[in-house]
Amino acid sequence: MPRRPWPVYTLEQVAEHNHKDDCWIVVDDKVYDMTPHVRNHEGWIGSGKISTLLAILSAMGTDCTEDFHDTHDANGFRELSAFQNGVLDRPNTNRKKISYYTWEQLVASGCIGDCPGMRAAAKAVAPVECEICGEVACADGCPAASQRTASSA
Repeated sequence: MPRRPWPVYTLEQVAEHNHKDDCWIVVDDKVYDMTPHVRNHEGWIGSGKISTLLAILSAMGTDCTEDFHDTHDANGFRELSAFQNGVLDRPNTNRKKISYYTWEQLVASGCIGDCPGMRAAAKAVAPVECEICGEVACADGCPAASQRTASSA
């Protein structure tokens, strides 16, 4: 049975999905609905993953290809594939790193509601610069650290 084609979206349409309850991202010109992942993310209840949650929330409605490649391994891409809900209408040739936001900035933008407990946890960990590579978000472990470990072995 032939697979039906993915729905096609523009970057402008993706940008409309920039709320924690309606969260889409683009990686490699594929569109992903990350809403279920955001709703169930352990960062909402465990401060150990709050920086990862802040990175996802900062990427809502954007093409975060560069950041995703920088912070995920093959397993991350496999997990991401479950959330695909479409493709871009044309290749995005204007990719940029995303801007990472603080909890207060996300609340002020209206894309998330305020939660004093989360605000306090977020202040404690974001934004934090990686001691190894200098990037702001090494969500799933620093890629430079794994490269350093492999080269020193």
